[in-house]
Amino acid sequence: MAATVESYLTLVEKAHDGRLQLPAFQRDYKWKPSQVTLLYDSLRQGYPIGGFLFIKKNPAVNLGPRDFKGAENGASERDAEFLVLDGQQRITAGIELFYGSERAHYYLDLEALHKLFQDKRFSTEDPRQIKKFLDDLDIDTKYCFARKPIGDADQSLLSKHRLPTTYLSSDDELSRALKRYKKKFPDREDFVDLVVDKNFRPSKNTIIPITSIEDNVTIESISRIFSTLNSTGRMLTPFELVVSILYPQNVKLVEDVKVAHELYPFYKRIDPDGDILLQSIALFDGKDTKKAALPKTINVQNYRAYSSDVWQFLNEAAELLTSQVGLGLDAGDELLVYPVIFPPMAYLLKEFSRVNISSADRAAIQRKITKWFVGAILTRRYQQSTHDKQARDKTEMKAWLAGGDEPDWLKQAVVPSLRASDPDSAIGKLIRALMNHSGVKDPITSRQVGVGSGREQGQKHHIFPTKFVTHLEGWRSLKNEDSNNIALNIMYVEQSTNATWLNLDPALQINQATKARGSEQAVRDIYLAHGISSQAFDLLKKQGKTAKDFYDFIEMRETYFVQVLGKQGFNVASASQPMLESEFLDE
Repeated sequence: MAATVESYLTLVEKAHDGRLQLPAFQRDYKWKPSQVTLLYDSLRQGYPIGGFLFIKKNPAVNLGPRDFKGAENGASERDAEFLVLDGQQRITAGIELFYGSERAHYYLDLEALHKLFQDKRFSTEDPRQIKKFLDDLDIDTKYCFARKPIGDADQSLLSKHRLPTTYLSSDDELSRALKRYKKKFPDREDFVDLVVDKNFRPSKNTIIPITSIEDNVTIESISRIFSTLNSTGRMLTPFELVVSILYPQNVKLVEDVKVAHELYPFYKRIDPDGDILLQSIALFDGKDTKKAALPKTINVQNYRAYSSDVWQFLNEAAELLTSQVGLGLDAGDELLVYPVIFPPMAYLLKEFSRVNISSADRAAIQRKITKWFVGAILTRRYQQSTHDKQARDKTEMKAWLAGGDEPDWLKQAVVPSLRASDPDSAIGKLIRALMNHSGVKDPITSRQVGVGSGREQGQKHHIFPTKFVTHLEGWRSLKNEDSNNIALNIMYVEQSTNATWLNLDPALQINQATKARGSEQAVRDIYLAHGISSQAFDLLKKQGKTAKDFYDFIEMRETYFVQVLGKQGFNVASASQPMLESEFLDE
């Protein structure tokens, strides 16, 4: 490695014209305008803004160089001297400040600065007062601000007292602009000459320490160095490494994933970052799906051979489980569990799409896939060693879907106790998905709620509210022995209903719903879809409830969902689990 220094403005200029570029795996520019103005304030005062990390460009290790955001036209045609591993945000912010961008232009508010100076009764003839003004000046005064690019820069200066920061990096440009300003506002000549002109240019003392990596390193080594020296301290992800590996082969992976998100909305929910895409390509090609291995197993050949099918059938798998289980992936990922199960599902859906089978046989395959997904949740199958499970399920599930024996792990899967499941755990999300699948309605408005298109956005409502249960006889929440934040105490309601029922006795909730719906039976029907049986409903109506009533309610509701899962072919972990009448299930 080599250590050098260079002025910040020079680095920004090099990034703008293409002498500095970014490797393809670099993360996108993320800074907000407020962060850009903070950087400018540091530059104005000559404060240090940290060191940068570069790597020398090497044709033998093609990192897919790309332009900085806001670089000039033709910058990509320049032969870059270095690629920037750390410093992208600060350099891109400089491009916005001193060259402008399509996103925003930045301005100094000369009117506000002049007023602040006058309000403090400072004199331009006293250098100490000028220094104090500049030292005390805070970015919170909004003296520097961003606006969308509009109109002529000179006109903005002369009519609105807005000095574009693009003038600040060039002495000649700034002098000409301020000369025109002083001509129109001669009473501000001393203020402009002695306060603005001399003190709001970026300090030439802002020198950046640069660590440069030699050009004889592998991409894996770059990732390790990146994690050690990068200010984020975060390793390059396998996806980011694959981006760089494919880029020289004219594959723009990041852009491809964005397009796929537009074309396949269900796929978008299960794979926001592209990892599932790469695992699926590896699985389709019979390669190792372990994330760490993806930079070695994904190449331009298997990417081009399988990516289109992968997107199509990942989307189809997500759509299938949305319709069969209630995952709501047409609207969000709130109920998504185990996205790593989707690669083998996509593979099998593709395999059986080629087979000419009857609609009844295809429906049977879909039921088996649904059982596979639910069984994986009940057994926590995909919590660890997921790449091994993906490869095994690819083989075993293919045989079962083709008419062979059900895999032993699935045949032996049982419904565990549901009572302590957190609402956002895998089993908790499954319980909520089963409710979502039944088309639950809000008890007050009778509108369909939950997760999915065509529904009101549902909120998780604690049927026994948190503040209510603490007053129940026998409740021991102070010792952390009791909790009402469990999946079996959740139902979906609209935001307005949730706010109204926040601390309300369940009996009063039912009373309000009955008044709104006009009959208790209508409310019972709505509660039943939420997995609340007639017996459980009667318990909610009870006056003077105790902690025992809460746990009796949870047990009754657990029985309901056990029966739902039993209809899908799963046994119960406890033989003593009571069963309720069959009316509680959809036939």
